[in-house]
Amino acid sequence: MQTAALYIRVSTDDQTEYSPDAQRRALLDYARKNNILVSKEFIYTDEGISGRRAEKRPAFMAMIARAKQKPRPFDLILVHKFDRFARSREDSIVYKSLLRKECGISVVSITEHIEDDKFSVILEAMLEAMAEYYSLNLSDEVKKGMTEKARRGEYQTYAPFGYRMDAGTLCPIPENAKIVRKMYEDYLNGSSPFLIAKELNKLGIRTIRGNTWENRTVQYVLQNPVYKGYVRWNPDGRKDMRNHKNLIAANCIVEKGNHEPIVSEELWQNVNDKLLASHRHVKRRPAELHAHWLSGMLRCSACGSLLASSGSAAGGYQCMHYSKGKCSVSHFISYNRASAAVCDAFAQFLAGADFTYEVIRHSDNDGTLDLLRDNLAKLSIKEERARDAYLSGIDSIEDYRSNRSKLDAERSNLQAAIDELSLASRQGGSREDMLARIRSVYDVIVSDADNSKKENAIRSVVDHIVYDKKTENMDIYLIYS
Repeated sequence: MQTAALYIRVSTDDQTEYSPDAQRRALLDYARKNNILVSKEFIYTDEGISGRRAEKRPAFMAMIARAKQKPRPFDLILVHKFDRFARSREDSIVYKSLLRKECGISVVSITEHIEDDKFSVILEAMLEAMAEYYSLNLSDEVKKGMTEKARRGEYQTYAPFGYRMDAGTLCPIPENAKIVRKMYEDYLNGSSPFLIAKELNKLGIRTIRGNTWENRTVQYVLQNPVYKGYVRWNPDGRKDMRNHKNLIAANCIVEKGNHEPIVSEELWQNVNDKLLASHRHVKRRPAELHAHWLSGMLRCSACGSLLASSGSAAGGYQCMHYSKGKCSVSHFISYNRASAAVCDAFAQFLAGADFTYEVIRHSDNDGTLDLLRDNLAKLSIKEERARDAYLSGIDSIEDYRSNRSKLDAERSNLQAAIDELSLASRQGGSREDMLARIRSVYDVIVSDADNSKKENAIRSVVDHIVYDKKTENMDIYLIYS
């Protein structure tokens, strides 16, 4: 006697005939008539869930995990129609192949009878293609419905900062609504998105997603018409709802909403007029001013972020996180001061100042060391996938332990090979050789050579430079490459 599991799925838009109870009755009746044994523990149901991606169906994933156990728990998986199993041909092929080849389990539709012959392959593929077409078409219909709701002024996504969703309607959160109004008023009174973000972070206020504030998140609040009582909807689903010309992209739908505004239309318009004016009057510096031979080398001593071109008229570098309001310490340094400090440090090395350096020579092993390190880094991805498979119920604890054991052994072998090659590569690179290199680089960076030559020279002996604004100190990390 064959044994079977039942898989039942019903989405929110299904008709009554596809309800869980209706599918269960039909499946059990089929099993009884065909002398197939079904245990209660092998009845899996996903209710109100789309069939597009298997990973979003917990009961389905639990069934697949159980099917992989030894000995085989059941011989068949019965479904009402093949589109209950999967509406994506990719998922259907992957999971049916896994069940058939690794588990010896077949998937049977009780309403779509397919014989076990060559023609059945074509017929089954046609049924799966029709199911996927239905799913894609349904997605288009859902988009149409959401667009129509937007035109009626109905809000249909998660509540933005300052609001909560109550019975499908946005309702202001009093304490957060005050913060939103203050953001608008502060900007209109001369503050900037950067300063507003910095103040919010200082007060411990977080975004709706629990993150720290940045220029762009503050600007998003200032530009979002939801705060003046309107609904904005982008039919093509892109996150970028605006452009620099008119702040709101042409394809967006903006309609009067049914919710209570937090700021007046006048205040919102004044703020956005000012934002628009700021975009129009940004003066772009000539491209050549962005090219400096220390670009990408300097790092902030407070947070470790790169120091990027500040865009100021004087020309210099500033901590990227500070510019976004995420670092509390300004590390601005002009191009001239940064250049002079590095040149002075090199002069001190040549004058006898003590220094240490790391020897890195990849050319001796024809790229083997780089390849080994890449493979070692990829192991982390494999470990994450193995963990996800276990947490999702696809793999048992025994499967997970076995995979981890194999990955640990592979990691050990790779690390041993890396250590051996690294030891071999650290032959040479004497202090005299390093001083000769430093002298050669120094001659270039103090000369009238162009930025490209200076950049190539400095990168041949320097990995990165950490700048401490408080002490005006630069820690230069030397390498023999």
